[in-house]
Amino acid sequence: MNQYFSFRRFGLLLKLDFAENGKSYLLITGLIIGLMLLLMTPVLYSNGYSNTRELLHALALFVCVWLGGSLFTSITFAQYSGPAKGIPALMLPASQMEKFGAAWLVNLFFSLLFIVLFWQLHHGIFDLANSRLPAGGPNYRPIPPNPSQFLTYAYFLIQGSMFLGSIYFPKNAFLKTAVVLLIVTVIASLFHYTLANQFIGNPSQLVTVPFTSWRFSLGRWYEVNYPEPVDTLIWIFLLLLIVAFWGIAYVRLREKEI
Repeated sequence: MNQYFSFRRFGLLLKLDFAENGKSYLLITGLIIGLMLLLMTPVLYSNGYSNTRELLHALALFVCVWLGGSLFTSITFAQYSGPAKGIPALMLPASQMEKFGAAWLVNLFFSLLFIVLFWQLHHGIFDLANSRLPAGGPNYRPIPPNPSQFLTYAYFLIQGSMFLGSIYFPKNAFLKTAVVLLIVTVIASLFHYTLANQFIGNPSQLVTVPFTSWRFSLGRWYEVNYPEPVDTLIWIFLLLLIVAFWGIAYVRLREKEI
């Protein structure tokens, strides 16, 4: 039998994981989905357009999907946080690749579930809400494709970071990873904003975040987009960065000691 990877051992690991943590997974998932519906469905019960309800609907992405998904991901390797569970987990008769693969697959499944469910509900609920609004009035506006793509990539970057943090930090993984993410995000955003501001020549208004287009005002509004090849390279880089987080997490698990 292959000492590095066996589908039989891998299947048994998945069964063991769901036997031990299945109820917790279902509870957390139900809580996230329930809160998501609570924030997203009020637009269905309005007789006219409501900016407050539209903002509440969009808030579900950040509160439920980003924050809720991050909390879920941050406990991926919680069993290695102390000797009580860490020693039995390390002594389990399976390779580190199988242990990592099982944790990665479970986490990827739920991460995809949360983001896919949000986008499906986002467009479906807005379409239904708009069909009930008076004709000729303002409608609810779904998030455009380009911001949607950026928000989705950002979500998986956060999940990849939390996945790495869950094995890198033995205690308070969520808080420590969140602090590191916040520091990196602030530094990257300040550098990006300063660079864009210098290139444009101190516009009166500038709206941009790293890896996205620049919108600025010089008497009138302009938008600068990256050339298509550069834009493609940026998204490939972000994808490789997510894969790198997973790879580093695997190396960290192989070197894990209790």
